[in-house]
Amino acid sequence: MNKINLKIEGDYEFNRFSMFLVIIERKNISVPIYLTAEQTNLGLEDPEEPFEPILELLNILLDNGFSIHQTIDIINGDDSNEHLEFVENFNNKIDKSWVSEIQPINIKFSNPEDPENSNIELESENHFYTIYTETSPSPPEMVEKLKIILSV
Repeated sequence: MNKINLKIEGDYEFNRFSMFLVIIERKNISVPIYLTAEQTNLGLEDPEEPFEPILELLNILLDNGFSIHQTIDIINGDDSNEHLEFVENFNNKIDKSWVSEIQPINIKFSNPEDPENSNIELESENHFYTIYTETSPSPPEMVEKLKIILSV
């Protein structure tokens, strides 16, 4: 089974985890995915689903046969019991793929005519995730790295 590493950075304050960065890494290549405020807020809306901002990304990876090794890095935390319990429950966690038939991942630009000013779209048979690239230096470089990381 192929293993992929996800490092999730965020803050834990007021009994809520607000993620703002996911670093996807495999084969000694990594790609930072900065979340938009709208994506970060998805995780704040429902405290029972703190990973809502990246749920579709997780599903795409699992659909593609990846085992996900997840680490949590709290940048600003309140060191409350809830904060410590959250880290204990979700840091260094491994999710194994549930599929026997691997689904290919389609990687494309939202605006193929202008890749430098385009978002990146990931899609498997049943899931879709957009990587917003406003704060990314080079979307074409990100796509090339993602192709290597996500190749099976």
